[in-house]
Amino acid sequence: MNDTERDRLRRSRFWRLLHLAVGPFVQRRFNYSFDPIDLDPPFLLISSHVTNNDPFFVGLAYKKAPPSFVASEHIFRQGLLSKLLVRYLAPIARPKADSGVGTVRGVLKRLREGDTVALFAEGDCTWDGVSGKIFPATGKLAKTAGVPLVTYRLEGGYLTFPRWAKKPRRGKMHGRLVHVYTKEELKSMTSDAVEDAINRDIYYNTWEEQRKAPVPFRSKAPAEGLERALFLCPECGDADCMASHGGSLYCKTCGAGWTVDGYGFLKGPRFRTIKEFDEWQRRAIAGIRGSGLFRFDGTLTDLDNKAKERVGVSLDADGRALVLNGKPIPLSEINDMAMVKTNRLLFVKGDGYYEIKTKRGILRPYLLAWRAFREETEGR
Repeated sequence: MNDTERDRLRRSRFWRLLHLAVGPFVQRRFNYSFDPIDLDPPFLLISSHVTNNDPFFVGLAYKKAPPSFVASEHIFRQGLLSKLLVRYLAPIARPKADSGVGTVRGVLKRLREGDTVALFAEGDCTWDGVSGKIFPATGKLAKTAGVPLVTYRLEGGYLTFPRWAKKPRRGKMHGRLVHVYTKEELKSMTSDAVEDAINRDIYYNTWEEQRKAPVPFRSKAPAEGLERALFLCPECGDADCMASHGGSLYCKTCGAGWTVDGYGFLKGPRFRTIKEFDEWQRRAIAGIRGSGLFRFDGTLTDLDNKAKERVGVSLDADGRALVLNGKPIPLSEINDMAMVKTNRLLFVKGDGYYEIKTKRGILRPYLLAWRAFREETEGR
């Protein structure tokens, strides 16, 4: 038995143990059911991305062998945990603020070696309960791979454990096997057609589905943490003013408020869903003014040389800058930006790759402000 065979055997044994030890708990804890995937490796598995626990949910559907999940590179910087993940699950690193060329090479290499690869092609866990578009090169990747393609959709996951929430809630969640595309089927399709098919297969609109077939989601504090996602007030226009408690989201400036009902819908001024509120917010953020906004303390890491320092972070909306320890970094000098979960902000400046980590800060305003600036400048 060579080293590759030994690695596969070790990973397979660990995978079976995970299914036995963790599978029943995950199913009970999240009221999760799923369509099993009965296909021999290798194949490419593409799923929608709705919670930070999605690898567990998708993994439960496939028992034959552990898929190599494409994962944010931050999990490779977690010390002993990272070593265990690499040894027993062999994930493929995907830097968040990066072109992804190296990730594509890694995916193709694993598939050629006979492994199954699982990919969350939207690249980011949804904030508003509606699926985003997959990376434009995904259709080309699926055709180039020369293996079957499986599309999988996670339904009910957003209201089970929203990205912004502090705790999960009890409702109903299902993993649905949507389609298995054979190698021959993929060869007959253009890259654009494959991309369109994937987008269609994994698309899920929480609010449309809840209107058609309402499912209650029980929680003692259904709005707790919602200011991580919704941080501008549509009533007074103030920024850095939203707070949550229990089932309520409210503006500290004008007192406007919203409650989250047992089905996830908002009750309050103007908006009925988090998606509607967020669509307004994405448009409005380009017009916010002020400096010293969304201030917090955190840790800045230069990911190239591992140097760390404590920093005070704020947003200067007037000067269009990210401010670190009083020193502005113009948004125009930031080449790319992304978030991991709710507490890590990654950005590329020149040749440098940096991470800001915080325990209590609200990071999404920085990401949306940077995106709004990019859209504004590119649209000129």
